[in-house]
Amino acid sequence: MSKFSEKGYFVKENAPIYLTLDMDRTAKWFEDILGWYSNIVERDNNGNGCYGVVFDMLPEVERVHFAPFTGMQMFYGTPEPRRISFMQVVGIEKMYDYVISKGWDKITKVVVQPWGGKTCRLTTIDGYIIDIFE
Repeated sequence: MSKFSEKGYFVKENAPIYLTLDMDRTAKWFEDILGWYSNIVERDNNGNGCYGVVFDMLPEVERVHFAPFTGMQMFYGTPEPRRISFMQVVGIEKMYDYVISKGWDKITKVVVQPWGGKTCRLTTIDGYIIDIFE
């Protein structure tokens, strides 16, 4: 019996949970600094975001699931500044240059690791750390 048939399930997508007290501000940061897209799905009676997503592909592509979800799930809550993701990208130097060109300096220079990959570390507007590798 294979592990899959024994388990009966597989992971289709996986996304970090990102807490923020100002979802509109955080969504705008992901759009402006990383060039991502956002969708604040639910709002409270005062218009504050309660649940949303940020992701790096066109919303139309994400919606029809041509590719796995590669973003973050946002929820209202007090940020817990810590490492939140180990994100693989293609074109890490271009990503670094893009972030810097947008005026965000809370990103380390790209370095080659002993294991052969390239990495950098990005700190978000809410203090979360995204480790990026290629």
